[in-house]
Amino acid sequence: MLHELEVHQIELEMQNEELREARDKMEALLEKYTDLYDFAPVGYLTLDPAGSIREANLTASKMLKTTRSTLIGRRFAQFIIAADVPAFDIFRQKLFADKLRHSGEVTLMVAGGTPLPVQLEGITFEAGQACRITLTDITALKQAEAGRLILNKLESTGILAGGIAHDFNNLLTVMLLNIEMAQLANPVAGEQDGYLEEAKKSGFLARDLTAQLVTFSDGGAPIRRPIILAELIKKSSQPALSSFSVRCNFFLAEDLALVEVDAGQIGQVIRNVVLNACEATPPNGSIAVRAQNVSLSAEEQAPLPAGEYVRMSITDPGPGISKEVLPKIFDPYFSTKQRGTQKGMGLGLTICHSVLQKHQGAITVESVAENGTTVHIYLPVARRLGRVDAGTEAMSGFQAAKVLVMDDEEALREAIAFTISHLGHTVELAENGEQAIELWQTAQKLNRQFDVVILDLAVRDGMGGQLAMQALLKIDPRIKGIVMSGNVLDPVMVQPERHGFKGALPKPFVGRKLQDLLSAVMANPTEGNTSP
Repeated sequence: MLHELEVHQIELEMQNEELREARDKMEALLEKYTDLYDFAPVGYLTLDPAGSIREANLTASKMLKTTRSTLIGRRFAQFIIAADVPAFDIFRQKLFADKLRHSGEVTLMVAGGTPLPVQLEGITFEAGQACRITLTDITALKQAEAGRLILNKLESTGILAGGIAHDFNNLLTVMLLNIEMAQLANPVAGEQDGYLEEAKKSGFLARDLTAQLVTFSDGGAPIRRPIILAELIKKSSQPALSSFSVRCNFFLAEDLALVEVDAGQIGQVIRNVVLNACEATPPNGSIAVRAQNVSLSAEEQAPLPAGEYVRMSITDPGPGISKEVLPKIFDPYFSTKQRGTQKGMGLGLTICHSVLQKHQGAITVESVAENGTTVHIYLPVARRLGRVDAGTEAMSGFQAAKVLVMDDEEALREAIAFTISHLGHTVELAENGEQAIELWQTAQKLNRQFDVVILDLAVRDGMGGQLAMQALLKIDPRIKGIVMSGNVLDPVMVQPERHGFKGALPKPFVGRKLQDLLSAVMANPTEGNTSP
């Protein structure tokens, strides 16, 4: 019996050892599970049928910005914004009613009043007496959706803007040329001349508005060159600063990287943002303009890929923007300001957003009501170096020319013809590209060639300027052509030489601009043109 007892003792010790090993494994697995549970990338909550929190992992407590012990026993609905509580109640009731997996979205209101959009995924367990839900932060997804919504609005507005700009610029050209010719034909002093000058000023303001419309229409890409951004910032800020009793403190890093941009378009962005900052600043107040090099990671909030950028930040001490208004500030024609010719048209930030999109940059706004606003502008660092070409000055002196003008708008043809004749040139008119080609061929046969041809880019019924120029180049490679359009961002207008033209004439224009361009083109060498 003693032997049997010894054998039994050995067996018990072996079983105890196995139990200890099993216990150690279970504790290791439990520790691993606890780590996975607590440090999961999503929040986990266990709720009872009434919606009270029974368990929570560390991620959930961090998302709600409170301790885990504080969460236990509290209703989860207390952390949801009031507008989303009914949707959560429906989500919870469905979970416990049909015992199936369900999903939804709510916005949490956590410590500090910061809204946090989350996606919910839930399923019941313990025979339907509890449910476990996951909380996934979808802030980045919501920001991406907001960005896509803005782009969709811009695309819709851009389609409308492109058509409006073309027709409107034709009308403005007729108006400005006729006003100018009226002043030249019947010079008057005093009140009447003042009225005409005011009419011209209004025409130029309307021209600036259509230029803004075209900026975010479906136009050509910006002409980019490496520039020193600090100089552009100071130069572009000055017009807005000169109109207000506001000081500007510049904090521009000395080692700012070069950015490859269209200086005209980015200058417009800076002017718009600085103007907004000045308007929001009390008299004798000050704004701050900063610029520095930044390296963005994939986790940054700015809607940009990771990489090297130059960031401009314009800060004002004004009343700020409420959280209700902030999501709407990039909408076309949305404005909180009084409407007028100088302000409140609702296009400034929309245009800034569109321009920066075309430069692979971004614009973001940080603002708290009654506590100022900061606008951040991001531009990618230049990847290649180059030089900025100097502008071509108009040639001095006068040389009479025989000019062929093609445009499908009768009033515009007549206004341009009257202006060209008054400038001392001779002119013939064509309604479309086909007629222009015919007139050119006839003049060539009679040895009365035209010196310059001005072609409208877009023609409703018939051949437009680009195709007409290609045909004319085949007839006479030495032809001197000027392309004319109200869409200044069209690729042909941006780089006319690549399409066989000697110059571009953006609508609307006045006689001086037309004369300067004619003089420059006439002085151009007559070697054969090339085009793609």
